[in-house]
Amino acid sequence: MKLETTESIREDIFDSIRSLFGFTITDFTKIELGFRNVKWKIETDHGVFFAKQYNKIRYPEHMVQGLETALNHQVHLYNKGIPCPKILTHNGNYVIRTAQGERYVLMGFCEGSIIQAGTGNVDQMYSLGKIVGQMHTILNSNPTTRLPLHWEIRSKESMLENWQSRWEEAVRLDSEHTLAHLEIQRNIIEKCDSNIFSQCETGWAHWDLFVDNILFQSDRVSAILDFDRMHYVYPEFDISRPILSCCLENGHIHLDRVSAFVRGYQEHLELTHKKLVRSIKLTWWKEAEWIRAEYTNLTSPLKRFVEENVWVGENWDHLDELFSKLL
Repeated sequence: MKLETTESIREDIFDSIRSLFGFTITDFTKIELGFRNVKWKIETDHGVFFAKQYNKIRYPEHMVQGLETALNHQVHLYNKGIPCPKILTHNGNYVIRTAQGERYVLMGFCEGSIIQAGTGNVDQMYSLGKIVGQMHTILNSNPTTRLPLHWEIRSKESMLENWQSRWEEAVRLDSEHTLAHLEIQRNIIEKCDSNIFSQCETGWAHWDLFVDNILFQSDRVSAILDFDRMHYVYPEFDISRPILSCCLENGHIHLDRVSAFVRGYQEHLELTHKKLVRSIKLTWWKEAEWIRAEYTNLTSPLKRFVEENVWVGENWDHLDELFSKLL
């Protein structure tokens, strides 16, 4: 069996691009961000493009149709004016297959910068809130029959069972740091009325809106990236995730920047104080399981998600008051 290397995958995909699109590739740069999928910035005689290989482990064959659906939403958003990459197709497909069986997507390259977590400024956050609100309006403006949810909210019983296994693991590994965070989690889970999440609206959401997937200019968003995880779930994830990712810095939430995001979002959709706080609690509820003693070599994004989860847990009882003056 042929051993696949990054170089062999690249040449296979580049040969496909030359053959199917007639492009002459003059230069390329490998992009290091992301998990398992290999990505490149490609310069050609027809312009600059972005190519991403879909790793066969991360995206087995049964997930390809879901990718096609997500990318179709991206095309729709692009056509409606949302700043995101323009996708090239072949034979009506967004996910293109090479002669050697690699799967990849080819799209226009977007200019802009990825910011450090927690460093979004007021203008950038206003722009981001406005775009997210517009995106949600476009995606969910013609609701059809309720679709199956990609992720179901865990019951309190399930949360406690999961917590117990992580607690026992932390005890076994004598991880005092983890045990302290888990004690906070247990108190939250036991006293939280999980029925608050029954009020969460369902719909299409990007579901991965953190700093690595947003390009900025100094005063605005230049592009939303990576729609691969778009699913029918809870759009509130697209409120809490960018707020935590862009506004939480060194254990401090920049309320002026949160307020700017909210003002931008409200130009398209209602965003109440209750919904804002609930969205942050929803993300905590989903990602609480990331805090465990054995997770010592997390990737940078996951390490950041854990930091955000810890902050929300430590401020759980004060979230209503903290955000009360924004709305």
